[in-house]
Formats: sequence, structure tokens, C-alpha cells
Amino acid sequence: MRILLALAVLAPQEDPAPLLKAFREEFVELTPGKGAFPEGVGHDFHIAKYEVPQNLWQAVMGENPSRWKGKRNSVELFTYGDAELFCGKATALLRAAKLIGGDEAVRIPSEAEWEYAARAGTKTKYSFGDDPKELGAYAWFTGNAAGNDPPVGAKKPNPWGLYDVHGYLWEWCTGGVLRGGSWKDPAERLETAVRWVVEPKVFKDDAVGLRCVLAKEKK
Repeated sequence: MRILLALAVLAPQEDPAPLLKAFREEFVELTPGKGAFPEGVGHDFHIAKYEVPQNLWQAVMGENPSRWKGKRNSVELFTYGDAELFCGKATALLRAAKLIGGDEAVRIPSEAEWEYAARAGTKTKYSFGDDPKELGAYAWFTGNAAGNDPPVGAKKPNPWGLYDVHGYLWEWCTGGVLRGGSWKDPAERLETAVRWVVEPKVFKDDAVGLRCVLAKEKK
């Protein structure tokens, strides 16, 4: 009992309320075909500015599967099914806190949504241009990373304010497709168009994370 109490003191559970509020506030609204946003996917949606950090995952799921521990490090080592479960639980918590409407839901992005958001209106290899020599300012990859150790958002964002769309961690999209590249990959694997298809039921890796979408539920 004394050991358990000591562990509880050393690793207290964070209050989920401020984490959920921050999570909601960090979504960027994209309106394809309107204002500054070019035509693309045929619907409006919000996408998270950051990949899901470990403290948020811990608050929602009650555990942290990651190898590279750090409160604001991106969570990793979870399957596509785990990602779906996180999104479902986060949706319920956000609704209960009245931070989103009853017809809104957090979910995994489609490939079309992910690429539209990652490109940010560009047609170049990367969201910042074609020169891989500039990649180090925007991404963690084999040229500058020894692991998934930094916090989310440590590099420059893309033109729409989204961080780590290149490198850091691959990001789950619907159907078990991964996009974006990771700290384990060379520059060419971080190009916006690159995709990696895996077995979603069993695959997990310390270079795979999640960026969430918030959108109206389809009726």
C-alpha cells in the first residue's frame, strides 16, 4: 500500500478539464473553397494544430503507451483501433464539458483531409517548398533526430499553422494509411505526397502518432 501511495504522489493524474479545453482551442478551422482556402475536400472541418500529446492521451485513456515519455511529447505505440477508441472517448468528454456540440465528433482524418491540411494550398514537395535543405526548420527526421524526444510544436508550422505535418511521427489516416513521415525517415519520406499502408489492427510503432479532426457527424 505504501508503494502504491508513493507512486501516486510521483505520477499524479493531470486534471483533464484544462487539457480538454486546450485541445478544443488548438483546432484550426479549414473551409475549402471559401476565403483564403482553395478548393479541395468538399466540406468544412477542423484539424488539430498538434499531434495528440501524451498528457492528453493519459487524461482520456487512463494510460500512456509511449516509449519516449514526456507530457507534451506526441503519444506513440498504439494501433489504429486504439486511435479510434481515443477519438470516441475524447468526443464524449468534450460533449460532456460542452466544449463541442452534440452533432460534432473527434475522429481520425481521411487521407484527403490530411493532405489538404498538410499541403496548406501548396503544390510543392513540402508545404514550405521543394528544397530538402530547409527541412530541418520544419521537421524532425533522420537528419536531426535521435528519437521521439521533443515536445509537439518545436519546429516551424506549415502556412496554415499546423505543426509537425512533416516528420516527427507518421500520422494515422482512415483505412490504416500513414502520412507525413517520421524521425526515423530520410527527407524524401517526408514529402507531402508519400503514403505508407500498414495492417491497422496490429501495427504500432514508436514513430506513429495521431492528429485529430473535429467535424460535424455525417447523418
